[in-house]
Amino acid sequence: MQRLNLFNALTYKREDMDFNSLLLKMLKAETGSDAFLLYSFSFNDGGLNLKRLDSGFKSPLTAEEKERIESGRTPIVRADEDTSIPEGKYFFEQYPDLSEEELLAMTLSHIASQKGGSDKIYVRLYKESILECVMQAFRPCSS
Repeated sequence: MQRLNLFNALTYKREDMDFNSLLLKMLKAETGSDAFLLYSFSFNDGGLNLKRLDSGFKSPLTAEEKERIESGRTPIVRADEDTSIPEGKYFFEQYPDLSEEELLAMTLSHIASQKGGSDKIYVRLYKESILECVMQAFRPCSS
Protein backbone atom coordinates (compact mmCIF):
# COMPACT_ATOMS: atom_id res chain seq x y z
CA MET A 1 0.00 0.00 0.00
CA GLN A 2 1.34 3.39 -1.00
CA ARG A 3 0.24 7.00 -0.62
CA LEU A 4 -0.07 9.01 -3.79
CA ASN A 5 -0.42 12.74 -4.27
CA LEU A 6 -2.18 13.31 -7.60
CA PHE A 7 -1.35 16.89 -8.64
CA ASN A 8 -3.62 17.00 -11.71
CA ALA A 9 -6.95 15.32 -12.29
CA LEU A 10 -7.05 12.36 -14.68
CA THR A 11 -9.86 13.28 -17.07
CA TYR A 12 -12.12 10.98 -19.10
CA LYS A 13 -15.14 10.88 -21.36
CA ARG A 14 -18.02 9.43 -19.35
CA GLU A 15 -19.09 5.98 -20.53
CA ASP A 16 -21.68 3.95 -18.65
CA MET A 17 -19.91 0.58 -18.42
CA ASP A 18 -19.58 -2.11 -15.78
CA PHE A 19 -16.18 -3.57 -14.89
CA ASN A 20 -16.30 -6.59 -17.24
CA SER A 21 -17.45 -4.50 -20.23
CA LEU A 22 -14.76 -1.89 -19.61
CA LEU A 23 -12.11 -4.58 -19.18
CA LEU A 24 -13.05 -6.15 -22.54
CA LYS A 25 -12.90 -2.72 -24.19
CA MET A 26 -9.46 -2.07 -22.69
CA LEU A 27 -8.07 -5.41 -23.81
CA LYS A 28 -9.02 -4.51 -27.40
CA ALA A 29 -7.96 -0.84 -27.11
CA GLU A 30 -4.80 0.85 -28.36
CA THR A 31 -1.71 1.01 -26.16
CA GLY A 32 -1.98 4.12 -23.95
CA SER A 33 -5.76 3.89 -23.51
CA ASP A 34 -6.98 4.69 -20.03
CA ALA A 35 -10.25 4.03 -18.20
CA PHE A 36 -11.71 4.21 -14.72
CA LEU A 37 -14.67 3.17 -12.59
CA LEU A 38 -15.78 4.91 -9.41
CA TYR A 39 -17.35 2.83 -6.65
CA SER A 40 -18.82 3.63 -3.26
CA PHE A 41 -18.36 0.85 -0.75
CA SER A 42 -19.52 -0.44 2.61
CA PHE A 43 -18.84 -3.51 4.71
CA ASN A 44 -21.36 -6.01 6.06
CA ASP A 45 -21.26 -9.61 7.30
CA GLY A 46 -20.67 -10.81 3.73
CA GLY A 47 -17.62 -8.57 3.22
CA LEU A 48 -17.10 -5.58 0.97
CA ASN A 49 -20.08 -4.30 -1.04
CA LEU A 50 -19.39 -2.15 -4.11
CA LYS A 51 -21.80 0.16 -5.91
CA ARG A 52 -20.68 1.62 -9.24
CA LEU A 53 -21.20 5.39 -9.45
CA ASP A 54 -19.34 6.48 -12.59
CA SER A 55 -17.03 5.27 -15.34
CA GLY A 56 -15.04 6.75 -18.19
CA PHE A 57 -12.60 6.10 -21.02
CA LYS A 58 -9.76 8.04 -22.65
CA SER A 59 -8.02 7.23 -25.91
CA PRO A 60 -4.20 7.47 -25.97
CA LEU A 61 -2.55 10.86 -25.52
CA THR A 62 -1.43 12.78 -28.58
CA ALA A 63 2.19 13.88 -28.99
CA GLU A 64 1.16 17.43 -27.97
CA GLU A 65 -0.60 16.17 -24.82
CA LYS A 66 2.41 14.03 -23.83
CA GLU A 67 4.84 16.91 -24.39
CA ARG A 68 2.74 19.21 -22.25
CA ILE A 69 2.65 16.74 -19.34
CA GLU A 70 6.36 15.88 -19.64
CA SER A 71 7.26 19.59 -19.52
CA GLY A 72 5.37 19.97 -16.22
CA ARG A 73 2.50 22.04 -17.56
CA THR A 74 -1.17 21.46 -16.81
CA PRO A 75 -2.61 18.62 -18.91
CA ILE A 76 -5.03 19.43 -21.72
CA VAL A 77 -8.66 18.56 -20.95
CA ARG A 78 -10.36 17.37 -24.12
CA ALA A 79 -13.72 18.90 -25.07
CA ASP A 80 -15.60 15.62 -24.57
CA GLU A 81 -14.07 14.82 -21.16
CA ASP A 82 -16.71 15.27 -18.48
CA THR A 83 -15.57 13.10 -15.56
CA SER A 84 -12.33 12.51 -13.68
CA ILE A 85 -10.25 11.08 -10.90
CA PRO A 86 -9.75 14.40 -9.07
CA GLU A 87 -6.43 15.76 -7.89
CA GLY A 88 -5.76 14.95 -4.24
CA LYS A 89 -4.21 12.52 -1.77
CA TYR A 90 -4.91 8.81 -2.17
CA PHE A 91 -4.17 5.40 -0.81
CA PHE A 92 -2.85 3.59 -3.88
CA GLU A 93 -2.38 -0.02 -4.95
CA GLN A 94 -1.40 -1.57 -8.26
CA TYR A 95 -2.37 -5.16 -8.92
CA PRO A 96 -0.27 -7.75 -10.78
CA ASP A 97 -3.33 -9.39 -12.32
CA LEU A 98 -6.60 -7.99 -13.59
CA SER A 99 -9.60 -9.10 -11.65
CA GLU A 100 -13.06 -10.15 -12.74
CA GLU A 101 -16.08 -8.23 -11.49
CA GLU A 102 -17.04 -11.21 -9.31
CA LEU A 103 -13.63 -11.02 -7.57
CA LEU A 104 -13.33 -7.23 -7.46
CA ALA A 105 -14.64 -6.86 -3.90
CA MET A 106 -12.07 -9.34 -2.64
CA THR A 107 -9.29 -7.63 -4.64
CA LEU A 108 -10.18 -4.18 -3.25
CA SER A 109 -10.82 -5.23 0.36
CA HIS A 110 -7.29 -4.32 1.52
CA ILE A 111 -7.40 -0.73 0.25
CA ALA A 112 -11.00 -0.35 1.48
CA SER A 113 -10.02 -1.39 5.01
CA GLN A 114 -7.44 1.41 5.45
CA LYS A 115 -8.31 3.91 8.18
CA GLY A 116 -8.70 7.60 7.38
CA GLY A 117 -10.14 7.37 3.91
CA SER A 118 -13.44 8.04 2.21
CA ASP A 119 -16.06 5.49 1.17
CA LYS A 120 -15.08 5.83 -2.51
CA ILE A 121 -12.60 3.85 -4.62
CA TYR A 122 -11.46 4.67 -8.14
CA VAL A 123 -10.36 1.66 -10.18
CA ARG A 124 -8.14 2.59 -13.12
CA LEU A 125 -7.31 0.35 -16.06
CA TYR A 126 -4.34 1.43 -18.17
CA LYS A 127 -3.18 -0.28 -21.38
CA GLU A 128 0.62 -0.32 -21.03
CA SER A 129 1.41 -2.42 -24.08
CA ILE A 130 -0.29 -4.59 -26.68
CA LEU A 131 -0.38 -7.48 -24.22
CA GLU A 132 -0.45 -5.72 -20.86
CA CYS A 133 -3.22 -3.85 -19.08
CA VAL A 134 -2.70 -2.85 -15.44
CA MET A 135 -5.27 -2.24 -12.74
CA GLN A 136 -4.80 0.40 -10.04
CA ALA A 137 -6.95 1.47 -7.12
CA PHE A 138 -7.12 5.04 -5.72
CA ARG A 139 -8.94 5.71 -2.44
CA PRO A 140 -9.09 9.33 -1.24
CA CYS A 141 -7.40 9.77 2.15
CA SER A 142 -7.34 12.63 4.62
CA SER A 143 -3.56 12.90 5.04
